[in-house]
Amino acid sequence: MIRDTLLIIDDSELDLAILNEIFKGLFRVECVAESRRGLTYLHHNMERVCAVLLDICLERRGAGFTVLHQLQGNPDTASLPVILITTDANEKDVRASVERGAVDFLVKPVDPHTVQERVCSIVRAAWPPKSTILDHKPEPETPKAPEPAPDLVQIFPQGLPLAAAQLLCRDWADKLGAFYRLRPSLDMDAHRQLGGITTLLAQCCTERFPEQGPTQEEAELMGLAATFCDIGLLGIPDHILEEGEDQDGPDAQLYYQHTQLGYDLFRQLGEDLPLFQYAAEIALWHHKNADGSGYPTDAGAGDVPLSAQLTRAALRLQRYLHYYRGCADGTERVLRTLKGEVGTVISPEIYQAVELAGDRLQAVLRNT
Repeated sequence: MIRDTLLIIDDSELDLAILNEIFKGLFRVECVAESRRGLTYLHHNMERVCAVLLDICLERRGAGFTVLHQLQGNPDTASLPVILITTDANEKDVRASVERGAVDFLVKPVDPHTVQERVCSIVRAAWPPKSTILDHKPEPETPKAPEPAPDLVQIFPQGLPLAAAQLLCRDWADKLGAFYRLRPSLDMDAHRQLGGITTLLAQCCTERFPEQGPTQEEAELMGLAATFCDIGLLGIPDHILEEGEDQDGPDAQLYYQHTQLGYDLFRQLGEDLPLFQYAAEIALWHHKNADGSGYPTDAGAGDVPLSAQLTRAALRLQRYLHYYRGCADGTERVLRTLKGEVGTVISPEIYQAVELAGDRLQAVLRNT
């Protein structure tokens, strides 16, 4: 039997998705999130597995070493090449992994081309010629009818409850926060703060315009969605990301593609649910100004939904609150500066909501 399977054991859904995308064109990829399931899979499919990618931490730090020890201690799996992966490499871990039998050590985030080459080289060195899928064209498998996976719309046909949305977004923020640590220009705490400011502005919009403003629950959902307005930046090259939103030239066009990337992501998650509807429209429109300038360039200011207008104002507020921090009259300076952008960056109506927020902004900053 040809060894065609790459087994990946990692408790991060995001990392499993990334690694699956990298290797799915080379191997039959089997992704599991628990060590017990990984060992069970090996027990039943040992003759098909050509290598194992094993996260060091799994359910707890160092748990991957325990799995490695089990593999090395079993005669049936002792010869199987195991490649350890981690987000926090240090010399001690590298030395320990080699001493315990790992053939290589990878650090997240991985470079797709480099990690493909390293894993393929390891597989070819570990097994005789013509014994792995790398030396054979894979035989086409008989298509199987996909099993429909329940989505959130099916689980919550009446809409995602606010409490469930809050838990979901908290979990996403924690996962993204870990990922953002590897991208110095991204700050999850700042995005959480942005969500709080957006919620406050939405609430003030309702106070100022009771007949037109969002409900309390809609305001909360807009704030939750605003937290992820820049999620598309994860798909932008580092050298462009580091230059930020004020760059010019061709790179600026690439930078602002993150708005479409974020929009596409949330549209796929379920546009029938308000949380994802707000997240999609905020991701797409949060760089669009009241005078029609900004991104996307092929639409007018009249197309911008309220949630994105509020997030745009929250972004400007956040910038000026940071700039004037430490000033005794910081809030007043922020309001004066933002007033100068009425008609260009924000609308007069949104500025009225900003004025109502006033001193309450400081409470948001303290609590986020």
